[in-house]
Amino acid sequence: MSFRSARHTGAIAPLFSPRSRVFRLLVAAAAAAVISTGNLAKAQDYLLGPQDVLKIRVFEWRPSTGAPFEWVPLTGEFAISSAGNLSLPIIGTVPAAGKTLEQVSEQIGERLQNQVGLQKRPNASVEISSYRPFFVTGMVATPGKYSFSPGLTVVQALSMAGGIGPADANLISLQRDALSGRGDLRALEAERLELVARQARIDAILDNSTEIKFPAELTEKKDIPGIARMLSQEEALFETRMRAMETEIEALDQARVLAANQISALKEKAASLGKQIELANKDLGSVNKLVSQGLTVSTRQLGANQNIADLESRNLDVSLAVLKTQQDLARVDQDIGDVRNRYRISALSEAAELRDRFASNAKKAETAGDLLRNLEVRAPAAIAALEEDKDTYAFTTTISRVIDGNNQSLIVSDNEPVMPGDVIRVERRQEGRSTAVANNN
Repeated sequence: MSFRSARHTGAIAPLFSPRSRVFRLLVAAAAAAVISTGNLAKAQDYLLGPQDVLKIRVFEWRPSTGAPFEWVPLTGEFAISSAGNLSLPIIGTVPAAGKTLEQVSEQIGERLQNQVGLQKRPNASVEISSYRPFFVTGMVATPGKYSFSPGLTVVQALSMAGGIGPADANLISLQRDALSGRGDLRALEAERLELVARQARIDAILDNSTEIKFPAELTEKKDIPGIARMLSQEEALFETRMRAMETEIEALDQARVLAANQISALKEKAASLGKQIELANKDLGSVNKLVSQGLTVSTRQLGANQNIADLESRNLDVSLAVLKTQQDLARVDQDIGDVRNRYRISALSEAAELRDRFASNAKKAETAGDLLRNLEVRAPAAIAALEEDKDTYAFTTTISRVIDGNNQSLIVSDNEPVMPGDVIRVERRQEGRSTAVANNN
C-alpha cells in the first residue's frame, strides 16, 4: 500500500549589472523562490497543518526606484496555530491548514495587496522550515513525539522510537541493531537484483539482441510487484533506446538510397553524353573532310569543335558529380557505423559503471553480514528472544492519519512513507489472529 504522501530606461539599466546591489537583491529573491519549491519537489501535494513552521519572505518590485522592496514585517518564521491559521503582521490571520504552499503564498500576496492598496500583487516566498511532529505509541521502547523529516518511512520512525519489543534498554538496543542489519541486507539484496536487471539489458544491447533475457533469479520472482516493475522499466528503456537507434539508422538508409539513385541517374546521363560526343566526333570528321576539299566554310568546322568541347565539359561535370555522390554514399555508411558505435560505447560505459556498483554492493553486503554475525555471537540471547518473538508473535503497525478531513486507521508495512501529524501504533498479536485483525481494520 502506498500513500500520497520594469520596464527599464537607459538610466536604470546599469542597475542590473552583475556587480550592482539591485542585481544581487533580485538574485537573492529568485533563489528564495527556488528554495521554497525545491524543498517540496517530492511532495507537491503536501497539505499544511497545525504546528508546521513556515519561512516567509515577501518582495515587491517598485519601478519608481528600480529596485525590489522587501516587506520586512512579513519576513521570518511563523507557526501554524492549532486552529490552522497563520497570524501575520499587517495582513492578520491567514488560513493555512489543508492548503499547499502555493495556495498560502497566493493568499499572502493577495491579502497584502488588498490591505495596503498595491497595484500589483507582491511575490511571497513560502517554504517549510520545520514540519509538524509525528507520534509513535504502543509496543516500542520509547513512545512519544518525534520530529519529521521528508522521506521518513515506518521502519525508520520505529527505529527512532527504539524499535519494537520489550522495554529492556540493552535488549532493545541489541535487537534494534539486528533488525537494522537485516534491513540493510534486504536493501542491498534489492539493489543487487536491480543491478542484475540492468546488466541483462546492457548485455542484450552489446549482443545486438532484439529482447532482454533476464536470469532465472529475476524471472522466478516476476510475480512480486517490485520485481515486475523493475523488469518492466528495463524493457521499456531497452525498447526506447533501440527505437532511437533504429530511427537514426533508418534516416541514414534513406539518404543512402537517394545517393544510390542519384549515381544511377548520373551514370545514365554520362552514357548519353558519351554517345553525343561520339556522334559529334563523326560529324567533325565529315566537316574536316569537306573543308579540306573546299566544299564548306571553316566556320562550320569551328562550330563542330565547340560542340565537342561543350559535350566533353558536361561529361566531365557528370563524372565529378558521380565521384562526389559516391563519397556521400561512403560517408552515409560511415555515419551508420558511428551510430551503432555510439550506442555500443554508451552501453560499455554503463557496463563499467555497473561493475563498480556490483563490487561496492558485494562489499557492503559482506560487511553487513559480518556485523550481523558478530552481533549473533556477542548476544545470542537477544537474537534468540527476537527470533522467539518472531515465531510466536507478530506485530501490527497502523497509522492514524487525517485524509480528506477524516481520521483513518491504515495497516502499513515497514517501507511505507510517514507523513507529518501521523500517529504510528504498534500492537502485538498472535500469528493465528493476523487475518482477523487485518480484516477488522
